[in-house]
Formats: sequence, structure tokens, C-alpha cells
Amino acid sequence: MIKEYLAAVRSNLKDIPADEREELLQFYEEQMLDAGYTIKEIEEKYGTPKQFARSLKIEYFIENDETADENIPTGERTKNRVNLIWLIILGLFASPILIPVAIGLICLLAGAFIAFLGILFAIYAGIIGVLAGGLFAFVNGVILLWQSVPTGLLFMGAGLLLTGAVIFFAPIVWRLTRWLFEMLVMFVKWVGHRFLSKNRVKEAQ
Repeated sequence: MIKEYLAAVRSNLKDIPADEREELLQFYEEQMLDAGYTIKEIEEKYGTPKQFARSLKIEYFIENDETADENIPTGERTKNRVNLIWLIILGLFASPILIPVAIGLICLLAGAFIAFLGILFAIYAGIIGVLAGGLFAFVNGVILLWQSVPTGLLFMGAGLLLTGAVIFFAPIVWRLTRWLFEMLVMFVKWVGHRFLSKNRVKEAQ
């Protein structure tokens, strides 16, 4: 019966690489056999196969994200994180008692996303505006050199100053953007640990 239970779990773990999936299931099979659990005890401890698979996937993707190599392409890691967030939301909706938490998390994520986009738009619009102003001032300064050297130099200096400010602050803005996203991901992972880890699946039912 344990093999049938784990076979059902396996069918819901297709997102995890085959070798790691089999290693994980072998670990739990040995644990269950050593403890002499009945199917009823297994479901009381770990939940249904689908619930247990979901909690295993959440923990796998959280751990995988926390130990991810920096050489992993940004696009791939972002995709994995989006999948993780979606998996956690689905996990919350799967437990009736956690539906209010799921709705709250969705509202928070939606609000954070809108605010995040608003901040990004304001910051980058400001950067583009300053850069455009700097280039405009520099070009005007070159033109004004023929009429008044001091005025032309003043405009050119202002243009170079504005352009330099953009070049200096752009990396800081990018780091700030990444930090805000990291904080959001950390919060979602905390929710996954808190409510959907394999030790809490049944507590939430």
C-alpha cells in the first residue's frame, strides 16, 4: 500500500527532475517502512498523495531557489520563482481553512506588483527624463558656443553633469529594484514554509 501511495505522489512530482524525485521518494519510503506506518497513519502525517506532493514541491523549489547558483540565467530563475509563487497560492486555495490567507496573499501580491510597477515607472521615467535633459543641454551648449562661449560651456557642463548622474545612479536603482523583488520572494517563501511545509499540511486541513 505504501508503494501505491508513493506512486500517486510520484505522478504529482513531474516538475522535479527524475533523479532527485526518485531519491526523495526512496527516502520517504524507507522512513515509512521503518516506522511501520499504515496508510491511514501516513495520510494523517503527510496528507493525501496530492497534498504531500504539493508540499514536497514547495519545499524543493524553495530550497532550490535558496541554493541556486549565480550562474543560472536570470530568466530561468525568475520563471522558477513565478512557478513557486503560483504553487504556493494553489496550495493555500487547496485547504479551506487557508483560503482567506490565499486571498490576502493574492491581494498583497497584486498590490505589491502594482506598487512595484509604479515605482519602476517613476524611477525609470525620471532617469530617461534626466538623461534626455542632459543630452539636450549638451547639444544646446555646443550650438550656443558660437554665440556665447560661457553660456555654451555652462549648458555643456550641465548636460555632462546630468548624464553622469544617470550613469552613477542607474546601477543603484537596479540594485534597489532587485532588492524589492527579493523581499517579495522571501515573504512568499515564508508563507510557503509557514503554512504549506510537509509538517503542516494536515494542520491546515
